[in-house]
Amino acid sequence: MMNRRVTLLACVIILMVCCSAMANEEIWGELLPTGEYYTLLDPEGEVLLETGRQIYLQDQYLAADNRLYEVVTIDEDTRIAHSELVEEARLEIFPWNELRQELGLTVSEGSQEGPRGTIAIYHTHNAESYVPSDGTDSINGKGGIHQVGRAFADALDDLGIAIDYSENLHLPHDRGAYRRSRETVLELLSSNPDAIFDVHRDAAPQSAYAIELQDEWMTRVMFVVGRQNQNLGVNRKYAQSLKATADEMYPGLVKGIFYGRGNYNQDLTPLSLLLEVGAHTNSRPSAERGVSLFAEVVDHYFYGPVAEAAGGDQDQIAQRSIVGVLVFTATTALVIYVINVGGFGPARDRLWALLGRRRLK
Repeated sequence: MMNRRVTLLACVIILMVCCSAMANEEIWGELLPTGEYYTLLDPEGEVLLETGRQIYLQDQYLAADNRLYEVVTIDEDTRIAHSELVEEARLEIFPWNELRQELGLTVSEGSQEGPRGTIAIYHTHNAESYVPSDGTDSINGKGGIHQVGRAFADALDDLGIAIDYSENLHLPHDRGAYRRSRETVLELLSSNPDAIFDVHRDAAPQSAYAIELQDEWMTRVMFVVGRQNQNLGVNRKYAQSLKATADEMYPGLVKGIFYGRGNYNQDLTPLSLLLEVGAHTNSRPSAERGVSLFAEVVDHYFYGPVAEAAGGDQDQIAQRSIVGVLVFTATTALVIYVINVGGFGPARDRLWALLGRRRLK
């Protein structure tokens, strides 16, 4: 009897999850034709955001300068949305393990002071591609976004983080893609990752994401958080914590956080985030550079600061240390010599006399 009840309960839970997914499917996958996008303006009429995502009333956008805006009007003919300022946010960095505990979830053995854990990556929209590099904005199969996902995974792996990277296909690129990728999220959750990233690219003008950092052109990254899920409070703290970390490490890398209608499967786990890595008008290599830099932010937030002496830098630091020791030793010896011979004058005379004898020889 007990086994029957457990089985029945499990079936009810699965049915509720599936129904929730289908109910939200209408607002998950609003797709605009290629080259069309929404423009979000601030109260003064300045452009805050250009995105291929559908914008709805009450959507919010946390801009790069940490000002939070809310959409108040939308002109669907021109696809121009107006916003009002909600607040000038002061971002806090909440430890990820505390966010999990806030929902009563267990924390993996890897912690900010211990071994690195696992990060999971997948793509809901597999076909997304980059026109300058891929020749098209969409490839029926593994589009250019998969190479960006691989660059992200490789950068995390180089930092010693275990990776669970799913390249499952959820084609076609339609409203049902998030429902199909939901199964992939459930598979990834079975490995108990510390976080899950759904990697996308946006549709917007090239300038909307391009940025020059460390003397290289790359794309910025935008976070997308679903407003309609029970984990919104924790999702918000998590996204803002990652942005605050990025702002400290690489100012400008994270362009903002879009709080949109829908849930983007973030109801399944609190530390789930959708990444927009550039737009279809940016080159794929620039997106790979941007997401690789973001990998350092993820490592810093979840597992502590990235070591300053990593790789070749460690050799340079060691060389500087050896030179420093030699200089210190030589300086100390010179001071002792000057004292022993009775001052700088006698020391200078002896030095000239020594050099003179060497020339005669």
